[in-house]
Amino acid sequence: MEFGPSGTDEVDSPTHGGWVFPALLAAVLLVSAVIAHSNRAPDNSPAPGENVRRAPSAEPQGETVALEIDFGNGAKKEFAALPWRAGMTVADLMLQAREFRPGIDFTQQGEGAGGFLTSLDGLQNQGASGRNWRYEVDGRHGEVSFSVQDLQPGMRVLWEFAAEE
Repeated sequence: MEFGPSGTDEVDSPTHGGWVFPALLAAVLLVSAVIAHSNRAPDNSPAPGENVRRAPSAEPQGETVALEIDFGNGAKKEFAALPWRAGMTVADLMLQAREFRPGIDFTQQGEGAGGFLTSLDGLQNQGASGRNWRYEVDGRHGEVSFSVQDLQPGMRVLWEFAAEE
């Protein structure tokens, strides 16, 4: 062990070694921030007040189906003509509407016969005592999962955010 001119242990001296821990901590925090930033998905949303120009999707050719969304507060969204294809389900229609510009955003839980919609354009189901998303095809309430409900050309799907009747 070496002693400085004052005869004390240099490790305990406030002028020697006191910068090592803060510098090491700063380096670890910097590396963590860089890793977190590089793993984050890009945020393509516009800044508040920013004017964003997106080209609308082309008008579909051939047979189509319609989608209407009723938010239960007077606001509605409508897609009068989305391209239909053989074997199409309501879930397929929702995926097409998501890619359409301007589009929709939705989340679901489960797949196939067990799939159900949990939120639509940020509005989440409220559970048994609240309002929830439910769908109709040509005026008839859906009796199976939207993931397996078949569609034919010319059909109209309506999603409503409403309480059970």
